Amino acid sequence: MHRRRSRRLARLLASVLLCLPLTGCGIVLLTIEIPDFDNVEGLWLWRLSATGEYQRSGLIRFSSLAAAAQGEVDYRETCANGTSGIANQAAILQRAPDDPSTATLSLHYLSCEQPGGIYRATAFNTAGESGLSATTISF
Repeated sequence: MHRRRSRRLARLLASVLLCLPLTGCGIVLLTIEIPDFDNVEGLWLWRLSATGEYQRSGLIRFSSLAAAAQGEVDYRETCANGTSGIANQAAILQRAPDDPSTATLSLHYLSCEQPGGIYRATAFNTAGESGLSATTISF
């Protein structure tokens, strides 16, 4: 277990080092609650633009939900412009005691834009994509 954490930390640090020369790059800890999590393949984060419309900002794709029962799930991030974000990381997963299909994830997100902004999220699977979340987050 310790070795796995060390590798995760090394990958995160490598992402940070690759990010430093880029402007507007920043890693934030994102915590998000996802209903019906076992049927979700990933998330899109949407950023509020200057025109007042939300535009796709970053894609978070879950690698395997098999590990979700063990309290974490692997994910890979890609910016909307196709640039790789954080790869092969594990998000901490907590199930809601009163509704085990609802999960709260804590994951590192590499912001692809200039610092600051208001974001919302959508979840997706093979059946389609949800509407924008009612909750917003700023970072």
